[in-house]
Amino acid sequence: MRLIVVVSCIVTFVVVDVVLSTVFYIQGSGPNPFSEDLEDFNIYQSILDLWATLMVRSCLLLGAAIGILVNRTEGPCRVASLGTLVVLVSLVMLTYALTKLLIFSEIGRLMYNPWFLSLFSWTCASSVGTMVLWKLLSRTDGGAAGGERVRLDEGDEEDEDGTRGTGDKERVNSGATLGRLLYYCKKDAGLLSLAFFFLLLSAVCEAFIPYYTGKAIDGIVIHKSMEYFTKPMIVLSGLALVSSLAIGVRGGVFSLTLARLNIRLRNLLFRTLMQQEIGFFDANHTGDITSRLTSDTTQVSDLISQNLNLFLRSFVKGVGFFGFMFSMSWKLSLVTILGFPYIAVLSKLYGDYYKKLTKEVQTSLAHANKVAEETISAMKTVRSFAGEGHEAESYHARLQEVFALNKKQAVAFACFMWSTCISELALQVTILFYGGHLVVTDQMTGGALISFFIYELELGECLESISSVYTGLMQGVGAAEKVFEYIDRKPEQSLDGQEAPETFHGLVEFENVTFAYPTRPETNVLKNVSFRIQPGEVTALVGPSGSGKSSCVSLLENFYWPQHGQVLLDGRPVQMYQHGYLHSKVALVGQEPVLFARTVQKNICYGLPDAPPEVVASAARKANAHNFICGLSKGYDTGVGEKGAQLSGGQKQRVAIARALIRNPRVLILDEATSALDAESEHVVQQALDTVLQNHTVLVIAHRLSTVQRANTIVVLEDGVVMEQGCHDKLMDLKGLYYRLVQRQMLGFESNGGPPRPAIEAPPSQKEEEQEGSGDEDVPRY
Repeated sequence: MRLIVVVSCIVTFVVVDVVLSTVFYIQGSGPNPFSEDLEDFNIYQSILDLWATLMVRSCLLLGAAIGILVNRTEGPCRVASLGTLVVLVSLVMLTYALTKLLIFSEIGRLMYNPWFLSLFSWTCASSVGTMVLWKLLSRTDGGAAGGERVRLDEGDEEDEDGTRGTGDKERVNSGATLGRLLYYCKKDAGLLSLAFFFLLLSAVCEAFIPYYTGKAIDGIVIHKSMEYFTKPMIVLSGLALVSSLAIGVRGGVFSLTLARLNIRLRNLLFRTLMQQEIGFFDANHTGDITSRLTSDTTQVSDLISQNLNLFLRSFVKGVGFFGFMFSMSWKLSLVTILGFPYIAVLSKLYGDYYKKLTKEVQTSLAHANKVAEETISAMKTVRSFAGEGHEAESYHARLQEVFALNKKQAVAFACFMWSTCISELALQVTILFYGGHLVVTDQMTGGALISFFIYELELGECLESISSVYTGLMQGVGAAEKVFEYIDRKPEQSLDGQEAPETFHGLVEFENVTFAYPTRPETNVLKNVSFRIQPGEVTALVGPSGSGKSSCVSLLENFYWPQHGQVLLDGRPVQMYQHGYLHSKVALVGQEPVLFARTVQKNICYGLPDAPPEVVASAARKANAHNFICGLSKGYDTGVGEKGAQLSGGQKQRVAIARALIRNPRVLILDEATSALDAESEHVVQQALDTVLQNHTVLVIAHRLSTVQRANTIVVLEDGVVMEQGCHDKLMDLKGLYYRLVQRQMLGFESNGGPPRPAIEAPPSQKEEEQEGSGDEDVPRY
């Protein structure tokens, strides 16, 4: 339906164009207009050439409309691809009409012919209308059944992650992005108003400088008087002083405002990232995220501050300069206007291409940062496998991809500057030639011509600044779109639970839980899993590697949501609890605890910044960590280094246990808390754990037989399915998977030179001594 409406408008427009242009031409010509003009055409007398431009407009619009009606699938796409060419053709017609006006202005009686003025005005209006109708035609749906578009937009390309974009629907409009950036500056409206005031002040002062320069020259050349020369010079000096002061204040205020914008963007982006679900961080590399948070936000603030300041200054000055130019000579001003549209189209094409390249450069830089971040964070592993050379080559390859795009940017910039300089030079030669004609014919003075030429040079600089501003703004917009992409992202798993009961017993229930990670939705790692942990009891999860034990921990911590079933705490789904409340009642000690590059005290009371020192020390004593902490150089104020690198494995584990215990949680999760430690460190950490197992609801994943067999309930998982449940003795009697795992461990002890284990029920202390002296690190885990 929309296509029919647009085509109807085009046909109506063409008919009106033909009728009006023909009537204006016939009335403005002799008795036999077409025959006489065709036999003896004279560009200085005839307006046949102006009438002929309607043939170009009609052929373009009717041809495009017929093409879309014939091929509704690909027609709109082809029309859109020719949009720039049609704009150029329309600009040529508009330019020719203005040139015709200048030609007839030399012959006064022809210029004031009302029919010529009517044809001239209609030609200008219809040229603009042609561009508008072409734009509307390129945006039609093409008329597929049901009004649906059957072609893919240019933006519907497959992304790197394999997903398909949605093209125009999701393509962020550059103007909207700039408007949004300005919206974030609304708190600085006072500063921006002050900056704009000084911008206007400096622009007005600079606009008067060429005018008084011409006055000073006329005082010497025409009046030959120092009085006529001195007065303009005094005014010039005052204008220059005021303009300089205003420029300095304006620049400083703009810089301050955009620095505050940078702070707001970074703060908003980081807060948004903190609200995303864990699956988001699984799917997006740390290097990509930090690149958005650092380089992209910096690029946005720098480019926007510099280019917005420059754009406003150049625009205001340009408007003032053109006002003075038009008051001096409308004819020369008309000549100047002729070159503007072409420079604008050139800037638009270059800006769009540069914006596309900028996005590609940012993506390539993010990939390079990903390699660097991953390598640096795992430097010990790289060194242990002598992979330095390979990683350096990989990083260099990524940088070469960036450099290839930089070369494209350089070539595009060179071509743009070449074409712009040629256009400006041609325009200046034309102005001098025609201006000289006006001076010779006494239509303006020499001083006015010099003033006009200075204005034109200044106006050219303003246009050049605006064109470069457009490119810089597009570069900043490209970075801003990536930042807003993260800011606007809504987490798939929200943390908006409201439950915070005064009493919390710690009953844990898994009810028919089926779960797959967001990055691998086709693979279920848990399949209809059900078990219960009574308050105050210890439940152990055992099973082969990859059976889903750690996935149960992630669900209980509300890191992910199950696809089916529920994880309940005291009868309520975990996602219904307030985020802070849940993690004050449920604490986790992982296999590889992560410490922050802060002091020991700040790591223990992480999330509880107001915890008093005595509470921190009490938690450290419970974790069997107080003694070694006191032995550090600065005690609890000792820094632990990045990820706790300055502490041993056992020390990090005990600090992590203290960090969990300081919250006095009702549910304690131990995810193989001693599996990565040597025998001595494991013994110390296990002693710390033994003191807290009796006071909490505990879910433990462990490979130590002594820890597992003392659990009230043992849940045996295999391939995401609960195979067995019960106490140690019951499962041993079943002689199933658990029995085989126990036998495998016992055989591992004996094969490693340890004493035979005749009785599973040996006292815990005896079992621990046997395990600690038997090469525990080689024992198969479950």
